[in-house]
Amino acid sequence: MTTKADVAASIEAAKVELEQALAHLTQLPALDWGSVRHAAHTLGNYLNINNACVQLLQVSLADHPDQEVQMWLQSLDRTTELMTYIARHLTTASTETDVPLSPEKVNLSVMARHTAEFYGAVANAKNLQIVCEVPDAAEVWADRIALATVLDNLLSNAVKYSPTGKQIMVRVATEPGHVVCTVTNEGAGLTSADVARLFQEGARLSSTPTAGETSSGFGLFITKTLIERMGGSISCETAPEQGCKFSFRLPVPGP
Repeated sequence: MTTKADVAASIEAAKVELEQALAHLTQLPALDWGSVRHAAHTLGNYLNINNACVQLLQVSLADHPDQEVQMWLQSLDRTTELMTYIARHLTTASTETDVPLSPEKVNLSVMARHTAEFYGAVANAKNLQIVCEVPDAAEVWADRIALATVLDNLLSNAVKYSPTGKQIMVRVATEPGHVVCTVTNEGAGLTSADVARLFQEGARLSSTPTAGETSSGFGLFITKTLIERMGGSISCETAPEQGCKFSFRLPVPGP
């Protein structure tokens, strides 16, 4: 019988394969980008319909007695957002242009909390605890889908590299002009050589996933690229056997 852990592992493997496929696409100059954009545009239309259906289900099942129903609907909604982001990437794909972002006011607290709840199910399978300390509202000026991708990558890595029985901490705090989000794990930490290559494209580090999960080496590169394109910055505090603390800052909305 398929378990929730099996499903989570399948999702993680699919994400890695998708990251690798996207990286390979940029290295194919003979690719017919016109056909890719056309197919991606059609896919985007289907995803918009899917997203609308999920939102209707969330409203219709708001009072469902099983609390996990809403959690999985939220997960489906967020996954649809991430797929929409990829479709948008392919719609505008070329060897010379970046994906256009659409910045808006986004409540980082809500997104961080939802991402932590989603990965809670995966963490439980490894006997991990995710603690989320965020204010009710902390607005940033960001692309909603890009921000979801950043949070997904950081929480995914935290779970992936945490040993059984440890804790993952997610915090959001405000400072003048910016909002700071930190994701801290109690894993093996990184060496100085790892830190030097941390955000490089396709970088393979010395640390390994603690339960045989797969890793592409592109997640942190994508995360840094998106954060910087949204006017923010990202850093990592780490040492061997002392875990990792990833912190990113994003600007608050203007007046």
